[in-house]
Amino acid sequence: MDEIGKARVVETPADLEDLLAAHPDYDVQLESLNQRQLAWRRFKRHRMALLGSTMFLSMVVIGIVGPQILPFDKNAYLPTNQVVNVGRPPMVIPYFHPFGETTQLQYDVFTLVINGIGLSLLISVGATVVATLIGTIVGGLSGYFGGWLDTILMRIVDALLALPLIYLILVFSEFLGGGNWFTVMLIFALLGWLQTARLVRSVILSLREEDYVDAARVAGVSQMRIIFRHLLPNALSPIIVAATLSIAALITAEAFVSFVGYGIDPSTPTLGNILSGAQEAIGAGNWWWAVFPGVAIVFIVLGINFMGDGLQDALDPRAKI
Repeated sequence: MDEIGKARVVETPADLEDLLAAHPDYDVQLESLNQRQLAWRRFKRHRMALLGSTMFLSMVVIGIVGPQILPFDKNAYLPTNQVVNVGRPPMVIPYFHPFGETTQLQYDVFTLVINGIGLSLLISVGATVVATLIGTIVGGLSGYFGGWLDTILMRIVDALLALPLIYLILVFSEFLGGGNWFTVMLIFALLGWLQTARLVRSVILSLREEDYVDAARVAGVSQMRIIFRHLLPNALSPIIVAATLSIAALITAEAFVSFVGYGIDPSTPTLGNILSGAQEAIGAGNWWWAVFPGVAIVFIVLGINFMGDGLQDALDPRAKI
């Protein structure tokens, strides 16, 4: 019915379009969203994911900007009139040392922690990126081609996974010469791709049977193009989630390796090195030297884990909007 109550005959699609244009239905509004927009909507509704993202990104900003605006150089000790063997506790007045001072040369713990956050994040994020690339390539080739290539690659992965990873890191650090942050990052990357490879392989094994892959083969698309242009983009969701959780694991691993003396040179501040230097001072009552870098590690790891859980839910195509 039109506005004056007369019936209007719809004979062609053009008549239907004219009728809909003349009488739009404002009660029904359809919104078309792509997968990225749907994932962002789900992620915004995950409160813990937003909290974790805020925690992690704030630590990244602190690690990048903090060393540029600190009042003290991380390599300079504080000139004081009296050397206190157990350091000095946190103070703001008359001196601004909110995390206290270390023993002997009395470094500012706040300065050490800020610089340690930046370097620890650089090592963990850099190693995760390299390890994810290696694991994605190995897992993609293994899952798509199968056969003897899959057997060889997966047996190598199984053999390495059967060994205690943390001891492998210690051995590689000893023989390759730890102390340099780039060497430690490279060791983490070369030993951290195993789980990613198995994850990507399992995803590719299911995706390679899809109809669009068969259609690409029939159309004459090369196998490398099928892997890198059709299969791996559809496997990005689990890869991204695994990468975020890997950053948290490597933050802890770097702290442990440096804590036991096989990581970065002790003169270079990382969160693990700061904890290692605080071992002897804890018995003398210097609690602040160990507590603040430990809190920073916990803060980063919790933030990444919350963010990873949110990404896992947001990138799941079966999840509700």
